[in-house]
Amino acid sequence: MKGEERLAWIDSQMRTLQQLAGTITTSVANLEPTEIILKQIEEAARAVLVMENLVRVNRDLVGSPARSLIVGKRGTITASQVSEGSSIPKLNPTYTPATITPVKYGVGVEITYEAIQSFHFDLINDWLKEAGYAMAKAKDSAILSEFYDTTTYSNIGSVDAATSGVLAYDDVISAVTWIRANNFDPDTLVIHPNQAADLLKDTKFITYQAYGSREPILNGEIGQFSGVKVFVTTQATDGKALVFDKKRAGILVYKRPLTVRRREEPERDAITIYVTEMYKAAILNEKAVCIIHNC
Repeated sequence: MKGEERLAWIDSQMRTLQQLAGTITTSVANLEPTEIILKQIEEAARAVLVMENLVRVNRDLVGSPARSLIVGKRGTITASQVSEGSSIPKLNPTYTPATITPVKYGVGVEITYEAIQSFHFDLINDWLKEAGYAMAKAKDSAILSEFYDTTTYSNIGSVDAATSGVLAYDDVISAVTWIRANNFDPDTLVIHPNQAADLLKDTKFITYQAYGSREPILNGEIGQFSGVKVFVTTQATDGKALVFDKKRAGILVYKRPLTVRRREEPERDAITIYVTEMYKAAILNEKAVCIIHNC
């Protein structure tokens, strides 16, 4: 479909829109053109998002006048044996308030009508997919930057790779052991493609990685071993591997979901599409995270 035909398709609000997950179609007879565009960008973003699936997601601020969310950070508690007739030990867990204030991310795409009329491929759809990809990368980077921030989160664990410049199975087990010793349950490893190449050559990883269940495989997932799922993303820092408990480590707080605004630019004979989203990630339990350095 040519660019002009694509623009006409959006403006006429076609009746069906194929979904990313399968062959289901959705009636869009009552949708505005920007809502159709939004669905396309969301589909492109979902196809490459990795980190959003690996943290808790909170949407309490969406539609609320509040700008920040206050959450309580606490450690773990331990039960103990109680003798007959003895008092049950009482614990007073302390909560440290953490204020999370979402910030805005966005991208604008301007396409001239000359370009739309000149190219023999779907120029608009190409740019919408690229915008979705850019927003997904920004979100993955924002979440990962919190996990790497050992200045703000000084209690995040740290181990060094046994062999500098190489990530090995035993390095991951060392990080897993550190987290378990702090009463968390590590279940996730996030690495750069260069570290994935190391693991895929490690005979122990090849031997032990396997899927023992029918649970769905998430974006970026390449394997599982010792109860830890392995995820690969180019947004991860080369030379650092993250091991963490995804149920307890991080949180992603939304203020505004993915939003699209479209504006005609008659003075430039162009159309501009603006994509924005407001969110903020944070680490809630620092000892549920361990970084493998120099790998």
